[in-house]
Amino acid sequence: MLLELIILFFSSLIIGYSGALMPGPVLIVTINEATKKGLKSGFYVPIGHAFLELILVILLTLGLAEVLFLKPIVALIGLLGGMFLSWMAYNTFKDVLKRKINLSLNAKSNNYKIGSMALGVLTSLSNPFWLIWWVSVGAVFLLKSIEFGIIGVIAFYLGHILADLSWYGSVSFAVARGKNLISERVYRSILIFCGAILVFFGIFFIKFGLEALL
Repeated sequence: MLLELIILFFSSLIIGYSGALMPGPVLIVTINEATKKGLKSGFYVPIGHAFLELILVILLTLGLAEVLFLKPIVALIGLLGGMFLSWMAYNTFKDVLKRKINLSLNAKSNNYKIGSMALGVLTSLSNPFWLIWWVSVGAVFLLKSIEFGIIGVIAFYLGHILADLSWYGSVSFAVARGKNLISERVYRSILIFCGAILVFFGIFFIKFGLEALL
């Protein structure tokens, strides 16, 4: 049983990396927060993401997968998520253009008026593909882990979340430390790039939500 649990853990870790390494809203927001406010704030984003996934794992274990996979639910997440990401992009563009944010700002700055951990939660919720992954690939792993009882579910969750935290944490560290080596112009260019990517995801999610609804 121990060997099977170890295999489950590392399988979850590898699959977790396959998802974490793909560019998405959580990665972009992690870069955005680390660039603006430093390592600590950047790392809070995946912690919020991990907390949300813990709740989802519990709900899926209790049998909520069928409800979450209903098209109206997926469509609602896509539409609301797309609008939320578009709002984030708008705030980024606005503050860059008005020069409200710069390299001298400390970790208290927050142009979203939302904590970094809360951004991790909301950004994850805004992504309908995150939900689809969990009620498909994630659910399969979860069903396998349930065979080992609560210890199996814990092994699966820890493996998955370790992939997220190690990857996003490394990105946050690299961005925060690298900020000391870049100019104001490059700094603002990074934020504009993040805003543009958020616009792309916002439009894509709204389109996905409309298609699921219709």
